[in-house]
Formats: sequence, C-alpha cells, structure tokens
Amino acid sequence: MISVTGVLKALLVSAALALSAYAVAKINLFGLESASDRMADQVYQRITAADYGKDRRGQSAVRVVYLDETSIENMKGYGWTRFPPTYDQQWTMLDDLMTVGGAPPSALYVDFVYMGQGGTADGFPAFLAGVAATTHARAWADKPGCLADPLIRIACVIAAGGTPIVLAKPSPADLDLFTDVQRRLDRVAVLAPALVRVDAYPLIVDYRFDKAKAARLGVHRFDISPAMALYTVWCLRRSDRCGEPVFGTLASRARAALAGKPVSAPDLARIFDAPVDVVWGSRPDPDYLAVTKAVTGAPAPCRGQASGWRARLVEQLAGLRGPAAGARQECPYVYSLGYDRLVLGQGLRTRDLTNLLAGKMVLVGGHFRASNDWVESPVHGQVPGVHFHAMALDNLIEAGDDYRRNANAFLDSDLLKSLMIFALAFCGVMGVMARNSLLDRAQGENPAPPLRARVYAPLYLLLFSASIGVVLIATWVGVAYLHRSPINWIGLCGVAIGFLFYATRQTLPADIGGSLEKIRFARRIVRLRRRVIALLKFEEERLVGPRRARPSRETADSAAEGPTHVQD
Repeated sequence: MISVTGVLKALLVSAALALSAYAVAKINLFGLESASDRMADQVYQRITAADYGKDRRGQSAVRVVYLDETSIENMKGYGWTRFPPTYDQQWTMLDDLMTVGGAPPSALYVDFVYMGQGGTADGFPAFLAGVAATTHARAWADKPGCLADPLIRIACVIAAGGTPIVLAKPSPADLDLFTDVQRRLDRVAVLAPALVRVDAYPLIVDYRFDKAKAARLGVHRFDISPAMALYTVWCLRRSDRCGEPVFGTLASRARAALAGKPVSAPDLARIFDAPVDVVWGSRPDPDYLAVTKAVTGAPAPCRGQASGWRARLVEQLAGLRGPAAGARQECPYVYSLGYDRLVLGQGLRTRDLTNLLAGKMVLVGGHFRASNDWVESPVHGQVPGVHFHAMALDNLIEAGDDYRRNANAFLDSDLLKSLMIFALAFCGVMGVMARNSLLDRAQGENPAPPLRARVYAPLYLLLFSASIGVVLIATWVGVAYLHRSPINWIGLCGVAIGFLFYATRQTLPADIGGSLEKIRFARRIVRLRRRVIALLKFEEERLVGPRRARPSRETADSAAEGPTHVQD
C-alpha cells in the first residue's frame, strides 16, 4: 500500500526534476536547449515530409522560376553579357513570364532587391513602365485609399484588372534606407520585406514607427511578407475567398478606394496572428519530374521516396542512408524551372508552359551558389531563399488560417516541457513504489508468488512504453490539432527514460533477469555471460584486487625447513 508520505515524496522528487529542467532550458547553456529543439523539429519534419500536401493543392498553384550560373551562361547568346542583367533585360524576363504561358500568372513575386539609383542606360524607365502597365497603376496610383497599406493596394490592382507584382525590399527594421528607385517602384507595385534569416516566417509586421520615420522608410501602416501578399491574391481571386469573410471585406473596400473613397484594409492580423512555422514537403511535383526529363533527357536526380512515416523513421538511422539517398538529395517540393530553359524551349511544349505559368503564383529568384540568400530546410538541406517564400505560401494555401504556428509565440514551451517532465517523473516514481509495495506484501506469503515473471516485467514495460507514448501522443496532438510546432520530443523521451533507469537502477537488472529465467534462450545467454566472467575474473582480481605482500627471507627459510614441533 502506498502511503500519503510516499505520494508527497514522489511529488517532491518530480517537482525538483521539473524545476531543474526548466532552469536548464532557460539558461540554455551554449545554446544546447535551442539546438535540441531544432533537431526535434527537423527529425519530425523529415519523418512526416512524405505525407505533407496529399491533395497537392498548394503544389499545383505555386511555381518557381530561377536564375542560376547555368542560366546566366546560357543567356549570353541573348545579350546577357553582364551581371546583374540590365533593367530592360530583367523586364524582358518578367514580360516573358507574363505572356508565354498564354495567360498571365495570378501574381508575380520577384525575389531580387532593387536598390540602385537607376538610369536610362540600364533601361530602368522601361522596367518601371512595364511594371506599371502590368499592375494597371494608372487606375489606382492616384487614389489615396489604394495607397493606404499593401493589402488594400493588392486588392486595388486586382479590382483594376491588373496582375499584382510584388518586389522584394530589405526589412526597414534592418536597413534604415529607402532609395529613390524603391520609392518609384513603390508607386506602381507592392514592396515586401524579404525576411529569410528567421526561425519562423512572419506574415504581417507592424514596426510601430512614428509617422515621420514610416514615411521616410516607405512603410504604409504595416508591411506584409511575400507569402502573405501572394496568399491575399490567391484568396481574392477565389469565389469563396478561402472561407475568410475578411477577404470579401478587403475586396469591397478596394472597389470603394478605386471610387476615390478613403479606406484601409481590415485587420488581418487578428486572424493571421503569428508567424508560420514552415512545414516542408518532400514529394516532388509529377509535372516537374516530367519536364526535367524532357529538358535534360535524364530523370530528375531525386532520392528514392519512402512509402510512409515508418520508413522515414528508419531512415533517420544515418548508417542506413547511402551516399545518394541523404536528406540533402531531395528534389524541390515546388515545381521549379530555370528561365533559360523557358527561352531555349528544349523539350518544352505549349501545354508545359501553360501549366507552369498561366494563372499560377509565380516566384522568381536566384539559385546562385555565391550568394548568401540560402536557408536551411530540415528536409532538403540548404535551399535558395525563394523556396522559403514558396513553402510558406504553400502552407497557407494548404491550411489557411490553421497553418502551423510557432509554439513560442503563444506559450512558454519550456514551461510546457517542464510540466510534462513533472507528470512523467511522478508516474515513474509511483510505479517504482508500486513495485516495492508488491514486494513487501509478497514477502509475508509462503510460498512467495512469482512477481518477477508476472508483474515486474509488465510493470517496467508499461512505465517505459507509456512514458514514450505520452510524449509522442502529446507531440502529435500539438501539431495535428493545435497547429503548433512540435515540442522537444527527443529531449523529453531522453529525460523520461534516463530518470526511469536511474530510479530503477538497483532493481531493474535483477527483475529483468528473473523475468527471463523461464526462457531457454535467455538461460543460455546467462550461462554464456557467467563463463565469460569466469574467464576474465583472474584479470579482474589482478587489476582491482589487493596486492599480496611479498614474503620475507626468514619466512621463506622457515617454510623450507618444515613445521616446528613443540613438546610440553
């Protein structure tokens, strides 16, 4: 019978362990805690990556067109003799993306930051005029309501019949500079901060600048990220508005703004209230595989796809992954194609171009190895920053406002982990106490019941498996139903198992051995172990046993003469 005192001791021990874990997490010595959290999330994503986006709704809507070293080399025959290309050459590229698919994309995001002063020699006026014509800026650029914030501006572009073009800009929080080129582009397009070196992808950013500083940095009340801008376009073009009434309100206010009324966008931050904890998929688009083979003449160099989460779990054992099957050999989840492939047209048909561009959310970016615009994907390794925006947009299209939020934005994840450690430790201590209580009761019985075989082994199995199961279930519920990033399930399992081993260190070996006595194979293993110990025992005694004193010369001589008999 477990006494009240025993329960209080269990509570005290569990509380001490939980407080220690909370302190360790907050101190985060050498960054080990945050590194462990990232590792747990990365392993979880790699295990579940093959199950992401089963209906491919986001994958069928998002496209990436890129420039890389090969593209620049191949485009030299078309006059691209310098890097970066001139403004008019870049507009030719964007104009191609608007027309060669037979119909324009739904929206276009350009992941290049235009900071230069611009000039007629580089063709900046042609670039500016092309962007203005695509967005139908003449219909909304002189309407104050359409210039109030980036969300209402996107809605005005769509209401005017244009195609929204989103251009990257540095974050005003990082770079206190807004150049003349950016000001002129801001009048005809939407500028969005290209934030890639962040743990979670922001959606709506309010810098809380005063009016003078906001005007100097070109901030219209707030900024939106590229993924949020493109998702807004996606929802405004759908008849159901993605199931969010706020996008219907935004569309109606845009029409009022085009009529000259002063309006502003509704509060989307109330719905999209946290950054996106970006989820990466691993299944490449079938169209990407087909086009890659048509263009290059060889299958895409994708690693073999595991059939489910069990196979992915096994793949986390690095020794089972061959050189060509590592985590960094995944093909991109988003359909991607180099711009030079579009120009050359090798192996591409009109149907391929239509599927790639017409009505799609197209992101244009660089894949240059020498640039610093790369992010770490838990599934693909190092990927260009444009894919970070593409996957964030894919997450929004797939999940809507149920996208996976960063857990740290809502609660103290360290406190949650400490509470779980407290609960697991308390249950473990109570289990050990139950074992000891059964032993005390059995000692008074004659003959003693076979507790080891019938009770102790199932009890230990229940303790260890239940501890791991509780952590895994809590992780799955948090991700699947609460839409939060996974807790540090690896660390929690390690702490729970380590504590249980420590609490049962004196009884566990004997109980397990006693539970296995009835198994013939186990008995053979035990006998083999005893033989090995017997063979090595002389070495053990010689190394750790007390050294015998060497006999003196007198003692040796007496022993040689034999025993001495003394007579009374």
